[in-house]
Amino acid sequence: MNTDLVALKRMIKLPAEIRSCAWQTGKRATHGGDWWLAAVLDVGADSMAAFLSGPATEELFETPAGLTFDAPFDALRKLPQSQVSDSGRLQLVTPTYGIAAYASSPLLNGQAIRLSATQVLVLLWTN
Repeated sequence: MNTDLVALKRMIKLPAEIRSCAWQTGKRATHGGDWWLAAVLDVGADSMAAFLSGPATEELFETPAGLTFDAPFDALRKLPQSQVSDSGRLQLVTPTYGIAAYASSPLLNGQAIRLSATQVLVLLWTN
C-alpha cells in the first residue's frame, strides 16, 4: 500500500486536487509485463463530478488478483452488493465511469466507481 501522491501523479492523471490517496499495484498475469494500479482517492464532495465524469454504465466491477483489502480498500467489502468470487476476487454490479480523466500510458484501460460521497476507486490496467 502506498500513499505517495507525487508518485501516483507520475503514473496517472488526476482531474482535480485530492485530499489524500492510497494505491497499490500488481501483475495482471503470472507471465508477461501487464500490470494494474488501483487507487482510492479522497476528494471533496463538491469536486466529485470531475472524478466521475460522463454517464455511468451499470456493469460488473471485479478487483484484480492480488489486491489487498486494507483500509481504505476495505470499503469495497462494505458495499452491500459486493461478493467474493470463486477466484477470491471481489465482484459487484455497480455504476462504473470512464477513465479518460486518469488514463496515462501505459495504463489506458479501466473503470472508476464511487465508494462514498467523498471517495472514488480507480482501477487501471495495461493491455
